[in-house]
Amino acid sequence: MTTSSIYPQVIFIGIAGPSGCGKTSYATHLVNHLHSPFNIIQLDHFFYRKISINHPILGRIESEEEPETLHVESLLKLLRQIKHEPEKMTAYHRKNISIKDNKYIFVIVEGFILFALSDELTNMFDIRIFFESTLSLCRMRRYRRRQKIDAQIPDEQVTVSNEFQQWFDHLVWSAYLKQRDLQLSKAEKIFHSDEYQNQEYIQIDNYIDQRLKDYK
Repeated sequence: MTTSSIYPQVIFIGIAGPSGCGKTSYATHLVNHLHSPFNIIQLDHFFYRKISINHPILGRIESEEEPETLHVESLLKLLRQIKHEPEKMTAYHRKNISIKDNKYIFVIVEGFILFALSDELTNMFDIRIFFESTLSLCRMRRYRRRQKIDAQIPDEQVTVSNEFQQWFDHLVWSAYLKQRDLQLSKAEKIFHSDEYQNQEYIQIDNYIDQRLKDYK
């Protein structure tokens, strides 16, 4: 964390967890809750290539789930620039929220293997939280998102296709499990799905607010 005489101190908050657990939804909420002048920084923004793998169940397949598909150095470069020169990162600025008007600014970064890519990246985060969830919940959320299923339709009326289930269970979820223990060891706080279901974020907000009490 760095303080200058002109610009505020930058506090980075990292959110990790499996695909479909609700990271982006909470990150969007947190940006508003903390009145951050920056939009969410998503790990997905740093995806730059698929890689071909020989999967034991799915066969030869193009994967977007491996660490090698991400340009980690570009993310590190961005975070360093925000830390030292936040006023120059106009691509992520939110309209009508000034950087200079705050003593502290909070930058939220989220990604499914955010704490498993490098120690340097993990150590950039002043706060690290992890969203734990179940395979069935994450699979359903991803399927609904991919198919653009109306939010008014309950999960009980949604049938996940077998092809999607095979892909999600054996590729996406399997890739998450490979990094799960490492990420849990790096997270300072773990939230389970029953603590943030239906976008009820009181417990998480209270934790974040307590951690940030010296900055607000």
